[in-house]
Amino acid sequence: MIITNKNWRNTFETVTGKSHVKIKMPNQDAALSKTISDEILITAVADGHGSKRCFRSHLGANYAVESAVTILEEIQDRLFKDGALNLKAFGKFYTKQIVKLWRDKVDADLKEHPLEENIIEDNDKKSIKKNPYIVYGSTLLIVILVKDFIVCYQLGDGDILFISKSKKVSKPIKRDERHIANDTSSLCLLKPEKEFKIKVFRDLKHVLKMIIISTDGYSNSFSSEHDFMKVGSDLIEIALEDGFEVIDENLKEWIEETSNLGSGDDTSVSVLMRIEEESMA
Repeated sequence: MIITNKNWRNTFETVTGKSHVKIKMPNQDAALSKTISDEILITAVADGHGSKRCFRSHLGANYAVESAVTILEEIQDRLFKDGALNLKAFGKFYTKQIVKLWRDKVDADLKEHPLEENIIEDNDKKSIKKNPYIVYGSTLLIVILVKDFIVCYQLGDGDILFISKSKKVSKPIKRDERHIANDTSSLCLLKPEKEFKIKVFRDLKHVLKMIIISTDGYSNSFSSEHDFMKVGSDLIEIALEDGFEVIDENLKEWIEETSNLGSGDDTSVSVLMRIEEESMA
């Protein structure tokens, strides 16, 4: 499904990796996009941790993307002040509100479905009793297109790619060196709002043509960083030659095949492309 605002076009998909299909485990990823207004579009992806002690992280991932979209809708009137971007609204105010709503959703689920101690491993009982949000742990990546600005958020692993008109691919947020093995920042931390990396960019219409955000199941499916980055130039070439609709129609199949041949992990990908550039193809 393609969604648009006046400047951008977006499609997104999430697939269950073969490693989870094999053991009948639900997709731990989530993806969601929404047009808030003609000038505001948001897309988000999340990756539930999926470990033994994070056994409801598939819910946590869904709560994460839902919270990001809902809060942006609620604060849209605060995004600009005196005609300028209200950086305070886009900063910790927004991330704090996301965390609060995410926790509210988790609390509601815990109230309706209390944790059963017998399914929690003994060495995890103490930490989960102290912090039940661990059970729902998830990363979160967000891109907001708002008027002449692009705002990127990253909590935990995953990737955001910017692709230029010349098909040059770059990362607006560098990978956190703390994210090694399965260790990553998460919404289940004590103060996750402080862990978000936030970058604000002017929308350089003559340069930037495509944005891709993805959970780490995607990049981990490639043999090298170079091969992963090449996805950006490949997708923009397809869109310019055959139209963005081709990406929309095939994205799920492409990322499913990539995951199956690579990481075998759940994978979510969201692709944004500037409308006027695609229409010139």
